[in-house]
Amino acid sequence: MNTLMVKTVIIGGGPSGANAAKYLAASKEDVLLIEKDLSFDKPCGGGLFFKAFDEFNIPQALIKRVVNTIDIISPKRKKVSVDISKHPLAVVHRQEFDKTLRELAVKSGAQLLKAKVVNIATNHNGVEISARQSDGSEITVYAKYAIVADGVNSSARRQLLGEYPSRVLTYYANLKGEESNTCQFWLGDDISPQHYAWIFPHYNGINIGLVANNKHRMQEFYNNFFKKAKIEVTLPKAKGYFIPHWKRIKLYKNNVFYVGDSASLVLPFTYEGIYYALKSGQLAAKAIIKNDPLLYEKSWNSLYLKKFKFLRTLQTIFLRNNWWANQMVRLYQNPKFQKSVIEYWSGSKKPEGVFKTLYKVVKVLVKYR
Repeated sequence: MNTLMVKTVIIGGGPSGANAAKYLAASKEDVLLIEKDLSFDKPCGGGLFFKAFDEFNIPQALIKRVVNTIDIISPKRKKVSVDISKHPLAVVHRQEFDKTLRELAVKSGAQLLKAKVVNIATNHNGVEISARQSDGSEITVYAKYAIVADGVNSSARRQLLGEYPSRVLTYYANLKGEESNTCQFWLGDDISPQHYAWIFPHYNGINIGLVANNKHRMQEFYNNFFKKAKIEVTLPKAKGYFIPHWKRIKLYKNNVFYVGDSASLVLPFTYEGIYYALKSGQLAAKAIIKNDPLLYEKSWNSLYLKKFKFLRTLQTIFLRNNWWANQMVRLYQNPKFQKSVIEYWSGSKKPEGVFKTLYKVVKVLVKYR
């Protein structure tokens, strides 16, 4: 059995893991990135903040489409269009995007190993990992730190913490040849109770789907949504996939950092994950570079905890039932409300506390009833 000793081992080569590896390697840190499937194409709308490409030095050639408008459709099927051209979304092909991020990490000096992690354990010296390579041989990796970045179905987190990331089920399908220039969010208890259904531009068509808590009614919700949206193609067979549902956890424990989907670091309400995966990987790397592992969670909470709580509050209020969802769409007809929400969402405006948020919501509802 082969053995390898590194300072940091990263499990998972998606955006969070690859970005962490790139930053560590660029700082001359000894890092190994382990990914079991180098051709994996994650089921994902592929949208992220346009600003991410400059912030993380990612080639803009990866951008397939730019979205400047969001349409929100109420349970009563009333639509309001929101201009996001000041904070546009870029759409990427996840397979190509993730591959490029890994290549950038390797170019910076990271080691990349194609293997499946079969066991991970912590001890007083750090972390010990056993991984099986494609030829069947096994390798043992000893590291001071591990970054768990193996996604929403994280087996590493399962082994270490006895649980998967907090998550919720989606039904989705990709329709090639169909076109959309906007991101559409559809609301209603008959299609996605307490969440939303969507039609998003995809790199080679459109991506449709929905989020729901009731796995036994997913096909019913999916059928209803397809009828409501009046998509003029034969109903495609939907696929199921979990996406993270944010729940606050310890992001560092026993020499192990949890990042991206493995830590459920997906923005409440919108379920955006790529930007926050990239950022969490970067922050974990910075903590390792500074030899201050506790800095990771401190930095994350300082930057995003209030925002995540704020968006969770809005989700709890406005997606609780059809009545509230209809009120939200009505509020979006107010330009000031639109502007404030986009600023909160993009990060250009600091979120507010729960009680202040509730007060403002009620005040606007009364004013524009």
